[in-house]
Amino acid sequence: MKYRLLKNSDNDIGNVLKTVLKNRNITDYKTYLHLTDDVLIDFNNLDNISEAVKSFVKHYENKDKIAILADNDVDGLCSSAMMYRYIKELDKDYQVELIIHQRNKSHGLSDNDFDLPPDVKLLIVPDAGTNDAAACKRFSEQGIDILILDHHQKALENPYAVIVNNQISKDYTNKELCGAGVTYKFLQALDTELWVEYADNYLDLCAFANIADDMDITSFETKRLIQKGLLNIRNEFFKSLIKAQEFSMNGIVSIHNVSWFLAPVINGMIRIGSFEDRKLMFKAAAGIYEEFEYKKRATKKEPAKTILEDIYERAARLTKNAKGRQDKMRTDGLNKVIENIGEIDYDTKIVMCDVSDFLDEGLTGITAIRVAEHYQRPCILLKEHIKTDEQGNDITTYGGSMRNYDNSPVENFQAVINSCPAFNYCMGHPNAAGVDINPDKVDEARRELNAALSDVVYDPTYNVDFDLDKTTVSYGLIKEMAELEDYVGKGFSKPLIACTFSFERGNIELKGKENDTIVARVNDVPFYFFKVGSNPLGEWLNETWNDNSQVTVEVVGFPHINSFKGIKELQIVVEDFNVLKIEDIDNFQKDDIDDDDVW
Repeated sequence: MKYRLLKNSDNDIGNVLKTVLKNRNITDYKTYLHLTDDVLIDFNNLDNISEAVKSFVKHYENKDKIAILADNDVDGLCSSAMMYRYIKELDKDYQVELIIHQRNKSHGLSDNDFDLPPDVKLLIVPDAGTNDAAACKRFSEQGIDILILDHHQKALENPYAVIVNNQISKDYTNKELCGAGVTYKFLQALDTELWVEYADNYLDLCAFANIADDMDITSFETKRLIQKGLLNIRNEFFKSLIKAQEFSMNGIVSIHNVSWFLAPVINGMIRIGSFEDRKLMFKAAAGIYEEFEYKKRATKKEPAKTILEDIYERAARLTKNAKGRQDKMRTDGLNKVIENIGEIDYDTKIVMCDVSDFLDEGLTGITAIRVAEHYQRPCILLKEHIKTDEQGNDITTYGGSMRNYDNSPVENFQAVINSCPAFNYCMGHPNAAGVDINPDKVDEARRELNAALSDVVYDPTYNVDFDLDKTTVSYGLIKEMAELEDYVGKGFSKPLIACTFSFERGNIELKGKENDTIVARVNDVPFYFFKVGSNPLGEWLNETWNDNSQVTVEVVGFPHINSFKGIKELQIVVEDFNVLKIEDIDNFQKDDIDDDDVW
């Protein structure tokens, strides 16, 4: 284990909050910690917003049929639900239809796996479509107007749709706003035009989407929208999902809990759920009400019985079940990828693997994340894909997913891929996107990527906010850092400390079912070493019976306020550690710890 102070850190414990936020490039820390609506940007700064409003109002006043194409991720689910609900709030009887992709891994208009209902005059595409020029042209020629509310980078000219996109709006300075964020801004513009106040009713969906889509929450506006949305959860489906995940979330709706316990559950359904189950989930988010008969299993307390289940409860239950199936499939896929790739050397700057034979199409992205984390390298997983060209010919290509890992020295893997001629394209986000490449170009692409990243050094060193000695560890300092937990998200990494200290065998607590969690205290602050098992600290614990035996450790950990059965405890959760020295009452000392003994 190695660590270093973050590049902005001066190790100043005199103003903990200022130091931690400065380390995350937030200089105006007082404003960030007390955000108001003053940080929100006027929707008029978005290019084409007036044209978009006029197009919508024209069709709405003409009572034209409107269709909304929902993109296949949490952002697409939330932004399409916002748009659908808004129209129904304007007129509960309005003829608007929600269109769901039939394939799990489809995005935008180019994946032609959906059918528009007849007589549609306006097609709204939230969270996708900016680069789907050919499809937009085709629909436009059929007399359908297209409104795109997107946040993805522009790669192609698309004159066939009205596009509202913060990425291509020079006066809209916040580029860390997802598709639901752009949709919210459009709804605000409609509020102004139509003299209503409905947009804020969907801030919960806007917040969920920004968290799930990994928007950088050091953006003042994005963080403010998330704050407002999480404080007022209105969506019935999300309420049911929160209830279903109550044990994991401990009743707390926070950025961390949405990111860890809600968004992955929805993504699990999107990746592996059947079309009917996915459609049910999208309808639940959009508030399209239904009831179902559900046969509950028998328990020790009561026999099996049939009950009525509303669409929100049903969608939450099915979605949670799909997540369990997805996790097993992802783990199996990860093991097969590692088996195929094997060990890599220092000069291998990226990992690529053909997963056509063993990985479901919907799992390439989430598996690529785990592969990248395992190898500490950017990853591309490729899967054979048949697509049709403009002449109607079937062409075999590799479609796939690329992902980068947290704290990678490669800041924009998408840009690196797009600089390599072997790839047809890489579209999406800087470090999470889809790729396309011809089969005969794969080896060439691997060479190009390794050459482009030849000077990159992959260093698994922990970046810490404070390097403390035993005398500077204090309850107040740790408490201030722990209270920033609700701010942790993309761009705001969890605060870390490094510390070196010693403790004796007789002065520790053992916790956990297997008594394999060590709790050692420094100035009344508990440091939790979870599941020490067979690592050097676990060996010391199991082999040493002398209560005066002392171990000296160097740790990296994060402050945390644990809540269990209503009791809160401030603690340091140890992420990693080195055992530096072991000595006992007879002054036996083991100063030279072998490399194999460093955990």
